[in-house]
Amino acid sequence: MEETLTPEAAASLLQAIADGEGIEDSVSTGTLLALAEMALDLERMEICDRLALAGLTKAEKEENMEARAWSLFLIARVKLTDALQRIEEAHLEEETVHLDAGLLGALQDARIAAEELNDLRLIGNIDQLEGIHYRAIGDIVRARDAFVRSLGSKESTGDTLGAANSLHSLGEVSMDQAEFEDALGFFDRAAETYESVEQMLDCAHAMSLSSHALIQLNRLEEAKTRLENSLDIGRDLEDSSTQIVAHWGLADLGHLTQDIALELENLQAAVVLFIHLEKPVPDALRIRLDAMVDSLDSQENAHEP
Repeated sequence: MEETLTPEAAASLLQAIADGEGIEDSVSTGTLLALAEMALDLERMEICDRLALAGLTKAEKEENMEARAWSLFLIARVKLTDALQRIEEAHLEEETVHLDAGLLGALQDARIAAEELNDLRLIGNIDQLEGIHYRAIGDIVRARDAFVRSLGSKESTGDTLGAANSLHSLGEVSMDQAEFEDALGFFDRAAETYESVEQMLDCAHAMSLSSHALIQLNRLEEAKTRLENSLDIGRDLEDSSTQIVAHWGLADLGHLTQDIALELENLQAAVVLFIHLEKPVPDALRIRLDAMVDSLDSQENAHEP
C-alpha cells in the first residue's frame, strides 16, 4: 500500500494518534496504512497495531481487498515482534520455546488474503516473516524453506531490497548450520544487492557477517578487508552502531591472530563509541579491555629496571 504523506503531516498525525485524539475515523484507509508502516519503521508497535486494525475495519467495510490484505500483514508483523521478544526471554530463562499460535494464525490470515489477490510481493513478505519465526524457535529447515520461497517471490516481482533481505536471512541460516561457504555466498550477494539500491548500512552489516564466515574458513585477510570496508561505510554515514560492530569484529580478529595492537585499538574505539551514544559499555567489552590494559601494564612494569 502506498499513500503520499509529507514527513511533517505524517509526524503530526502519528503524534495525534499517540495522544489518543482518535483521528482514525477521519482519515482514509490508505493514510491509515501508510501511517501504520511509518509507525512500524519507528518501532511504535502499539500505534502500528492500532492503525492496522483500524485500516482492516475500514478496508472490509469498503470491500477494499488490497488494503485488507496489507492490514493483515501489518497485524502479523506486530505479532512477530511480540513473539520474538517472548522467544528471546524464554531462551534467556532456558525455557522450552514453542510455535506461537497467535502469530501463526495471523500469518495464515494474511497469506490467504494475499493469495486471493495473487500478490506475489506480499506473499514473499509473509514467507520472510515465517522464516524469521522458524529460525527464532530453532526450526532451521522450515526457516530455510521460507526464506527460499521469499527470495523467489522477490526476484520474480523485481523487489530488489526484499531479495537482499532474503539473501541476508539465508546467510544467517547457513551460519547456524556451520555451512560457511554457503553463508559467505549469500552474504556477498546480499551486500552487492543492498549496494545496488544504495542501502549502504545494510550492505555494511552483510559485509560484517561475511567476515565471520571468512574467519571460519581461515581466510583472515579477506575478513579483515570486509570489516575495514564496513567500518568505512559506518564512518562515511556517521552511523555509530555500524562502526561498533566493525570495531568489535576487528578486535576479535586481532585476538585470533595475536595482533595486540589491532585488538586494543578497536576495543578502545568501540568503548568510545558507546560513550558517545550515551549507552552503557557491555560488560564483555569492558572486562576484556580492562584485562588487556592490565596485562600490558604488567608486562611494562616487568621490563623496568
